[in-house]
Amino acid sequence: MSKRLQIDYVRVNKVQFGQKTSLEEGVLTVCKEELIDLVKNELFGTLDIKLAVPGESCRILGIHDIMQPRCKAEAPETSYPGIWGKLAPMGEGRTVALKGVVVSDIYYAKCNIKYYMDMGGPCAKYTHFSKHYHVILDATPAEGVTDASYAEALKHASLTINVYLAKLAIGQKPDETEEFEMGPVGPGKDGKPLPKVAYLVTHMASHDTWNFLVYGQSAIGFLPTILQPTEILDGAMVWRYWEPNYYLQNEVYLKELLRRHGKDIEFVGVVFANNVMKIDGKDTMGMMAATLCKETLKADCVIINKSGMGHCQLDSALAFNWAEKMGMTCVMNLSAVSNDKPGDMLVISDSKIDAVVNSGRNYDLNHPRVERVIGEETNVPSLMGVDVYGPFTHTTNFAYQGIWSQLGDCYVTTDSDLPEVPQTNGKEES
Repeated sequence: MSKRLQIDYVRVNKVQFGQKTSLEEGVLTVCKEELIDLVKNELFGTLDIKLAVPGESCRILGIHDIMQPRCKAEAPETSYPGIWGKLAPMGEGRTVALKGVVVSDIYYAKCNIKYYMDMGGPCAKYTHFSKHYHVILDATPAEGVTDASYAEALKHASLTINVYLAKLAIGQKPDETEEFEMGPVGPGKDGKPLPKVAYLVTHMASHDTWNFLVYGQSAIGFLPTILQPTEILDGAMVWRYWEPNYYLQNEVYLKELLRRHGKDIEFVGVVFANNVMKIDGKDTMGMMAATLCKETLKADCVIINKSGMGHCQLDSALAFNWAEKMGMTCVMNLSAVSNDKPGDMLVISDSKIDAVVNSGRNYDLNHPRVERVIGEETNVPSLMGVDVYGPFTHTTNFAYQGIWSQLGDCYVTTDSDLPEVPQTNGKEES
């Protein structure tokens, strides 16, 4: 398992509307009409492209997905293979990415969890996404279109814009480069073999829209399997609806394990499982995933993670116990399982699970009145009955986009290299 992936980043310091889409000296100019023509679809009722600027007095509602513009430098048509692009193995070669700008989309179909965020003001600091310029796909479903068809069309359109913008960086000199490779390693400084570490993660795949795709295939019904970590970072896997795919593109645990490979650990690979809804299925998935870590990857220890709520907490707990039974030491990340009172959102209770990292927290945020709202008609369930322009007070929980991710991101540390949000009311044409 030694695929080598190089990601070249070109920084974007400003985004503006203009007559032609281009990227020059860190300024991304977006032609609204050009992008609308690129993604127009009979499944959409209305379609618009909007910009949101760091520091702007702007609140974005129903913000569904957020992705970093990326594409394969030598073959852009294979980016996000099987999902958007032509089928091809991912995780090696050169990928180009824009840094400081994201492609976001607004989701109008019914859903019990929808997200919102502020681009400026006192609450902007609680989301690292406020540091990014947002190119926003604002598309409603046409009359009679099913939620599943709308979600698929929205994903295809956002990925089309994603690759279209990323291609602008192919010939440009990168501002920074990351290289990832899992080659063979020798002993540690003490002459002893480095501990072999596997990463086991359960992702939510409960029904059609709350699902993830691997090379275009729905994860519903998948058995636990092995992917190379660079494949996940490079677009082989995409969430249909749950969290921003930005967190898969920049998976914090994967990157840290890859960086430490050959230094103080031997990272032996990734096992992923899909969330199932019945207890016997959960136990089976946990056993099979742990067996892959032990017998195939030959792991000494396992880091366990999940992207999902209470169901996936239980999936992770069962996998933890199976891995420990097989002789592997485990530690588990659980996001948002504690606030001021320890364990107040924890749905598992097992004394054998004795190494848990809490990577999230809830806050009561006082939202001021803003000048502009994007996605006003998306009907965010947690804001029903509230004047979405503000002022209002709201507990962040699963609703405030970018405060943390299920995989372990935190608004304080993620994108810490990007400038802090300016305390000005910068505006761009909407």
